[in-house]
Amino acid sequence: MKKIIVGVVIYTTFYLQSFTVFAQKITLNEAILKGIENRIELKTQALNIQIASSENVKIKAKWLPQVSASGDVRWNTQLQTTILPFALPGSNESQTIVKFGRPFNNTLALQADQKVYDASNKIDRLINDTQTEALKNILEQLKINLKQSITEAYFSAVFNKEKLRLSEIAMQRANAYLDAAKVKFEQGTILKNDLDKFTLDVSNAKLNQTKNVQDYELSLVTLQYQLNTNDKTEPAEDLTSILNYSQIIDAQTNTDKRTEVKAEEFNLQLNELNIQKQKSRNLPTVSAYGNYSAFQISDTFNPFASGTWFTANYVGIRANIPIFDGKQAKLSSQDFLVRKQINQLNMERLRNDFNYESKSTWNNLQQSKLNLEEAKKNITLAQQILETDKFRFEQGVIVISDLKNSEYSLQNSENQYLNSIYNFLVASVRYKKASGDL
Repeated sequence: MKKIIVGVVIYTTFYLQSFTVFAQKITLNEAILKGIENRIELKTQALNIQIASSENVKIKAKWLPQVSASGDVRWNTQLQTTILPFALPGSNESQTIVKFGRPFNNTLALQADQKVYDASNKIDRLINDTQTEALKNILEQLKINLKQSITEAYFSAVFNKEKLRLSEIAMQRANAYLDAAKVKFEQGTILKNDLDKFTLDVSNAKLNQTKNVQDYELSLVTLQYQLNTNDKTEPAEDLTSILNYSQIIDAQTNTDKRTEVKAEEFNLQLNELNIQKQKSRNLPTVSAYGNYSAFQISDTFNPFASGTWFTANYVGIRANIPIFDGKQAKLSSQDFLVRKQINQLNMERLRNDFNYESKSTWNNLQQSKLNLEEAKKNITLAQQILETDKFRFEQGVIVISDLKNSEYSLQNSENQYLNSIYNFLVASVRYKKASGDL
């Protein structure tokens, strides 16, 4: 069993070392920048913003002259009959039956239309501008969520790295105790059962180190996924250095900076603009138009014959004035008015939720800070006690159980201290998000 444990430890240690040798060391800020650069959802949202930004160009293009050309080549195989309600001079009939036209009738035309006034045009631009800003706000929200995910993944990797370091120290300490116990056993001052306890402690320390190696490796894979990169990365910082620049002194709450509240504000603006757009449907639209045409009427198909083409042209102003639309604009405006009220209620609810979240995370942050300070005191005291008991054990003043109790106290204090730092850092990043400062 002991050989198996040693083999597993050697394999996992070698695998981790091979991983970290080629891994790129990266700080928290560098990890956040790299994640923002690489994440696919951010790139997709940036393209959506690009599409929305180009929509105003399309709206402006609608106000450019709309010009079209047409051609019509017609062969009248039978001319249309027309009846005149009177007789021609020299005829005894009360009416006259005639056929107008020629067999071939060709037409070439050029038509131009230009908008002069449309009240909805300005509103359409404002709607598109607001929609573009709403998409930018979604992008910012994605970045904030990504920052939190990367930060917590980074903290987890640093935490597991520190746990691995402590487990290595614990294993070295267990081996040192075992060596000292072997000397005492050879001197006859301890029993074989006491020696076996030290041997068991070494085996447990190796198993704990193996687990910590696996946990650290998994946290690096998670960090690599959050950064969306194939490059192997590992934290360049430790928990203590991160702790030094993560201190938050005062509670600052600004829920209006939260992207969720801004999203409702943009929705409210869109609904207000849509109300104006519905009202603009009842306003007149004015456009100018012009036409230039050339006609050919001939007995034979000969479009190039001179003297057979005749031109005509005209210009005009067209006004379209809605009179009654079945109350559609009014009913649609009422729908958007109700949606505005929903937006206002949602903003009020979100502000209440975020105020509570900010206060709750601030309390958690303060509690985790107190726990951290207490854990720091405990680990210093536990180290002093263990050093004293180690000397007393070597002098034969205390028995092995007393030494082991002191060692367990130190290990618990170390784990509690690490957990306290990790919990404090996670609480700080969650408070920053809740208060709108992430």
